[in-house]
Amino acid sequence: MNGGFVRWVSSNFWPAYNPRMFFWFNAGAVVAIAASNVLFDLFGGHFVVLPVFWIFGFPLHGVTVHVYWTIKQRSYSPGLVTSVLYWIIAYMLARYVYVAGLVSSLDFWTGAVAGMVLLGGFLTIGPTWLFPKFVSRQAET
Repeated sequence: MNGGFVRWVSSNFWPAYNPRMFFWFNAGAVVAIAASNVLFDLFGGHFVVLPVFWIFGFPLHGVTVHVYWTIKQRSYSPGLVTSVLYWIIAYMLARYVYVAGLVSSLDFWTGAVAGMVLLGGFLTIGPTWLFPKFVSRQAET
C-alpha cells in the first residue's frame, strides 16, 4: 500500500534505505522477539519483561511514526494497519493478563515502559532522523 514501506522510508527519510536493509532489520527483530519468548517459556518469572517489552514498544511506534506521518503527509503510512494489531495485543495483555494479576506490577511496568522508551523511541527517532543524519555525515567525509 502506498508503494510499500521500503519506498516510503527511502522517499521521505532515508534515501539509502533498501529491501535488503528492511529484511535484515526485521530478521533481527524476529530473532530477538523469538528469543525473548523462549527465555520466558523456559525460565518464567521476571523474564516476562522481555515479551512485554516488544508488545508495548511497537504500539507506541505505530502512533509516533505511522499515525503521525499519515496525518502530517495526508497519505497512508505503510505499517499503520499492522500497528492496529499491536494495539490489540497490548490491550489484551493489559486487560486479561495484567488486570487479572497474572503478571506482577513491577514486571509489567518495567517491560511496558522500557519497550515504549527504548524500542518505541528507537523506532521513532532511528529511521526518521538518526540514521539519515548518520549516513549523510558518512557520505560527506
